[in-house]
Amino acid sequence: MKKTALAAAILAMAPVAAQADLLFTVGAKASVWNAEATGQLDKNVSVEKDGLNLDSDNGNQLTVFFEHPLPFIPNVKLKQTALEVDGNGTINATFADQYFNEAVATKLDLAHTDLTLYWGLPLPLPYIDINFGLTARQFDGSASVSGTTAGTKSVDLDLTLPMAYGEVKVGTPFGIYAAADVNYIGFGDNKITDMSATLGYDLPIPVVDIALEGGYRSLSLQTDSSDVDIDADMDIKGAFFGASLSLGF
Repeated sequence: MKKTALAAAILAMAPVAAQADLLFTVGAKASVWNAEATGQLDKNVSVEKDGLNLDSDNGNQLTVFFEHPLPFIPNVKLKQTALEVDGNGTINATFADQYFNEAVATKLDLAHTDLTLYWGLPLPLPYIDINFGLTARQFDGSASVSGTTAGTKSVDLDLTLPMAYGEVKVGTPFGIYAAADVNYIGFGDNKITDMSATLGYDLPIPVVDIALEGGYRSLSLQTDSSDVDIDADMDIKGAFFGASLSLGF
Protein backbone atom coordinates (compact mmCIF):
# COMPACT_ATOMS: atom_id res chain seq x y z
CA MET A 1 0.00 0.00 0.00
CA LYS A 2 2.83 2.39 0.91
CA LYS A 3 4.58 1.64 -2.41
CA THR A 4 1.37 2.40 -4.31
CA ALA A 5 0.90 5.69 -2.47
CA LEU A 6 4.51 6.68 -3.15
CA ALA A 7 4.19 5.87 -6.86
CA ALA A 8 0.97 7.89 -7.05
CA ALA A 9 2.68 10.85 -5.39
CA ILE A 10 5.59 10.73 -7.85
CA LEU A 11 3.22 10.58 -10.82
CA ALA A 12 1.24 13.49 -9.44
CA MET A 13 4.39 15.60 -9.07
CA ALA A 14 5.70 14.83 -12.57
CA PRO A 15 3.35 17.19 -14.46
CA VAL A 16 4.13 19.94 -11.96
CA ALA A 17 7.88 19.52 -12.52
CA ALA A 18 7.40 19.50 -16.28
CA GLN A 19 5.29 22.62 -16.06
CA ALA A 20 7.94 24.35 -13.92
CA ASP A 21 10.45 23.88 -16.72
CA LEU A 22 8.05 25.66 -19.07
CA LEU A 23 7.64 28.86 -17.05
CA PHE A 24 8.46 32.25 -18.48
CA THR A 25 11.11 33.79 -16.24
CA VAL A 26 12.18 37.38 -15.75
CA GLY A 27 15.03 38.29 -13.47
CA ALA A 28 17.77 40.69 -12.53
CA LYS A 29 21.23 40.52 -10.99
CA ALA A 30 23.33 43.22 -9.37
CA SER A 31 26.87 42.96 -8.06
CA VAL A 32 29.95 44.93 -7.13
CA TRP A 33 33.13 43.95 -8.98
CA ASN A 34 36.44 44.82 -7.31
CA ALA A 35 38.72 44.88 -10.35
CA GLU A 36 42.43 45.42 -10.80
CA ALA A 37 44.19 46.10 -14.10
CA THR A 38 47.54 44.61 -15.13
CA GLY A 39 49.46 44.73 -18.40
CA GLN A 40 50.13 47.49 -20.90
CA LEU A 41 48.16 50.31 -22.49
CA ASP A 42 49.36 51.75 -25.80
CA LYS A 43 52.35 49.50 -26.49
CA ASN A 44 54.90 49.79 -23.69
CA VAL A 45 53.04 51.94 -21.13
CA SER A 46 52.61 49.75 -18.06
CA VAL A 47 49.41 50.19 -16.04
CA GLU A 48 51.06 48.69 -12.95
CA LYS A 49 53.27 50.21 -10.21
CA ASP A 50 56.18 50.72 -12.61
CA GLY A 51 54.06 52.93 -14.86
CA LEU A 52 50.58 54.42 -14.64
CA ASN A 53 50.03 52.69 -11.27
CA LEU A 54 46.30 52.11 -11.71
CA ASP A 55 44.49 51.31 -8.46
CA SER A 56 41.98 48.53 -7.98
CA ASP A 57 38.45 49.90 -7.82
CA ASN A 58 34.84 48.83 -7.46
CA GLY A 59 32.68 48.61 -10.56
CA ASN A 60 28.99 47.82 -10.85
CA GLN A 61 27.44 44.96 -12.81
CA LEU A 62 23.72 44.98 -13.57
CA THR A 63 21.95 42.24 -15.55
CA VAL A 64 18.32 41.72 -16.61
CA PHE A 65 17.13 38.62 -18.45
CA PHE A 66 14.08 36.94 -19.91
CA GLU A 67 13.77 33.19 -20.52
CA HIS A 68 10.94 31.26 -22.12
CA PRO A 69 10.06 27.76 -23.41
CA LEU A 70 9.38 28.77 -27.04
CA PRO A 71 11.51 26.72 -29.45
CA PHE A 72 14.02 28.41 -31.78
CA ILE A 73 13.37 31.86 -30.27
CA PRO A 74 16.37 32.93 -28.16
CA ASN A 75 16.34 33.98 -24.56
CA VAL A 76 17.55 37.53 -23.92
CA LYS A 77 20.05 38.94 -21.44
CA LEU A 78 21.19 42.55 -21.12
CA LYS A 79 24.22 43.27 -18.93
CA GLN A 80 25.82 46.61 -18.17
CA THR A 81 29.24 46.99 -16.56
CA ALA A 82 30.39 50.33 -15.17
CA LEU A 83 34.09 50.31 -14.29
CA GLU A 84 36.44 53.27 -13.93
CA VAL A 85 39.96 52.95 -12.51
CA ASP A 86 42.34 55.80 -11.68
CA GLY A 87 46.02 55.98 -10.94
CA ASN A 88 48.95 58.26 -10.22
CA GLY A 89 52.33 57.16 -11.50
CA THR A 90 55.43 58.17 -13.42
CA ILE A 91 56.18 57.23 -17.03
CA ASN A 92 58.86 57.87 -19.63
CA ALA A 93 56.93 56.80 -22.71
CA THR A 94 54.59 57.87 -25.48
CA PHE A 95 50.84 57.65 -24.99
CA ALA A 96 48.53 58.35 -27.93
CA ASP A 97 51.38 60.06 -29.87
CA GLN A 98 52.19 62.34 -26.91
CA TYR A 99 55.52 61.91 -25.09
CA PHE A 100 55.42 61.95 -21.28
CA ASN A 101 58.46 62.03 -18.99
CA GLU A 102 56.94 63.00 -15.67
CA ALA A 103 54.41 62.16 -12.99
CA VAL A 104 50.99 61.57 -14.53
CA ALA A 105 47.40 61.04 -13.49
CA THR A 106 45.44 58.42 -15.44
CA LYS A 107 41.77 57.65 -15.79
CA LEU A 108 40.63 54.46 -17.56
CA ASP A 109 36.92 53.99 -18.23
CA LEU A 110 36.01 50.46 -19.35
CA ALA A 111 32.22 50.80 -19.37
CA HIS A 112 30.47 48.34 -21.68
CA THR A 113 27.05 46.87 -22.41
CA ASP A 114 26.28 43.30 -23.54
CA LEU A 115 23.20 42.16 -25.40
CA THR A 116 23.14 38.36 -25.42
CA LEU A 117 20.79 36.09 -27.34
CA TYR A 118 21.08 32.49 -26.18
CA TRP A 119 19.50 29.06 -26.29
CA GLY A 120 19.51 26.22 -23.77
CA LEU A 121 20.43 22.66 -24.62
CA PRO A 122 17.52 20.26 -23.85
CA LEU A 123 19.39 18.01 -21.43
CA PRO A 124 17.53 15.30 -19.47
CA LEU A 125 19.41 16.30 -16.30
CA PRO A 126 17.47 18.20 -13.61
CA TYR A 127 20.35 20.20 -12.13
CA ILE A 128 22.50 21.00 -15.17
CA ASP A 129 21.87 23.84 -17.62
CA ILE A 130 24.03 24.56 -20.67
CA ASN A 131 23.41 27.70 -22.72
CA PHE A 132 25.04 28.99 -25.89
CA GLY A 133 24.55 32.01 -28.09
CA LEU A 134 25.94 35.32 -29.31
CA THR A 135 26.76 38.57 -27.53
CA ALA A 136 26.96 42.05 -29.02
CA ARG A 137 29.32 44.04 -26.77
CA GLN A 138 29.53 47.82 -26.98
CA PHE A 139 32.43 49.52 -25.24
CA ASP A 140 31.70 53.12 -24.32
CA GLY A 141 34.78 54.24 -22.45
CA SER A 142 37.99 56.23 -22.69
CA ALA A 143 41.55 56.47 -21.46
CA SER A 144 43.29 59.71 -20.52
CA VAL A 145 46.76 60.55 -19.21
CA SER A 146 47.57 63.99 -17.75
CA GLY A 147 50.93 65.52 -16.90
CA THR A 148 51.97 69.01 -15.82
CA THR A 149 54.34 69.50 -18.76
CA ALA A 150 52.83 67.41 -21.55
CA GLY A 151 49.22 68.25 -20.77
CA THR A 152 46.34 65.80 -21.23
CA LYS A 153 45.97 63.19 -23.95
CA SER A 154 42.75 61.17 -24.31
CA VAL A 155 41.52 58.41 -26.58
CA ASP A 156 38.05 56.92 -26.89
CA LEU A 157 37.44 53.24 -26.32
CA ASP A 158 34.28 53.03 -28.40
CA LEU A 159 33.66 49.88 -30.39
CA THR A 160 31.00 47.21 -30.86
CA LEU A 161 31.98 43.56 -31.25
CA PRO A 162 30.13 40.27 -31.76
CA MET A 163 31.22 37.56 -29.33
CA ALA A 164 30.54 33.86 -28.87
CA TYR A 165 28.76 33.08 -25.60
CA GLY A 166 28.57 29.95 -23.46
CA GLU A 167 27.37 29.15 -19.93
CA VAL A 168 27.19 26.10 -17.68
CA LYS A 169 25.20 26.03 -14.44
CA VAL A 170 25.11 23.16 -11.96
CA GLY A 171 22.55 23.18 -9.16
CA THR A 172 21.86 21.01 -6.12
CA PRO A 173 18.74 20.07 -4.11
CA PHE A 174 20.10 22.22 -1.26
CA GLY A 175 19.90 25.59 -3.01
CA ILE A 176 23.64 25.83 -3.65
CA TYR A 177 24.70 26.25 -7.27
CA ALA A 178 27.79 26.96 -9.34
CA ALA A 179 28.00 28.58 -12.77
CA ALA A 180 30.63 29.60 -15.30
CA ASP A 181 30.24 31.70 -18.44
CA VAL A 182 32.50 33.02 -21.18
CA ASN A 183 32.33 35.60 -23.96
CA TYR A 184 35.05 35.41 -26.61
CA ILE A 185 36.14 36.93 -29.90
CA GLY A 186 39.41 36.82 -31.79
CA PHE A 187 40.24 38.47 -35.11
CA GLY A 188 43.68 39.43 -36.36
CA ASP A 189 45.73 40.77 -33.45
CA ASN A 190 42.57 41.59 -31.48
CA LYS A 191 41.21 39.26 -28.82
CA ILE A 192 38.78 39.59 -25.94
CA THR A 193 38.19 36.81 -23.43
CA ASP A 194 35.71 37.49 -20.64
CA MET A 195 35.16 34.71 -18.09
CA SER A 196 33.19 34.54 -14.85
CA ALA A 197 32.83 31.84 -12.21
CA THR A 198 29.96 32.10 -9.73
CA LEU A 199 28.93 30.33 -6.53
CA GLY A 200 25.45 31.09 -5.22
CA TYR A 201 22.77 30.12 -2.73
CA ASP A 202 19.01 30.31 -3.35
CA LEU A 203 17.31 31.60 -0.22
CA PRO A 204 14.30 29.54 0.95
CA ILE A 205 11.75 32.21 0.10
CA PRO A 206 8.40 31.34 -1.55
CA VAL A 207 6.95 32.92 -4.72
CA VAL A 208 10.22 34.54 -5.93
CA ASP A 209 13.76 33.21 -6.25
CA ILE A 210 16.29 35.34 -4.38
CA ALA A 211 19.92 34.29 -4.32
CA LEU A 212 23.18 35.56 -2.91
CA GLU A 213 26.16 35.25 -5.24
CA GLY A 214 29.91 35.65 -5.23
CA GLY A 215 32.56 34.89 -7.79
CA TYR A 216 35.51 35.93 -9.87
CA ARG A 217 35.59 37.70 -13.24
CA SER A 218 38.56 37.97 -15.60
CA LEU A 219 38.51 40.24 -18.67
CA SER A 220 41.48 39.91 -21.04
CA LEU A 221 41.72 42.66 -23.65
CA GLN A 222 44.14 42.73 -26.58
CA THR A 223 43.71 45.33 -29.31
CA ASP A 224 45.62 46.58 -32.35
CA SER A 225 45.73 50.30 -33.10
CA SER A 226 45.23 49.57 -36.80
CA ASP A 227 41.68 48.40 -35.93
CA VAL A 228 40.83 50.47 -32.84
CA ASP A 229 42.05 53.77 -31.41
CA ILE A 230 44.78 52.34 -29.20
CA ASP A 231 46.95 49.30 -28.55
CA ALA A 232 46.16 47.44 -25.35
CA ASP A 233 47.26 44.20 -23.71
CA MET A 234 45.55 44.16 -20.33
CA ASP A 235 43.88 41.87 -17.85
CA ILE A 236 41.16 43.26 -15.62
CA LYS A 237 40.20 40.78 -12.93
CA GLY A 238 38.85 40.47 -9.42
CA ALA A 239 36.11 39.15 -7.14
CA PHE A 240 32.47 40.21 -7.24
CA PHE A 241 29.60 39.94 -4.74
CA GLY A 242 25.90 40.52 -5.27
CA ALA A 243 22.38 39.16 -5.41
CA SER A 244 19.85 37.99 -7.96
CA LEU A 245 16.07 37.91 -8.16
CA SER A 246 13.86 36.02 -10.60
CA LEU A 247 10.16 35.37 -11.00
CA GLY A 248 8.41 32.72 -13.08
CA PHE A 249 4.92 33.08 -14.50
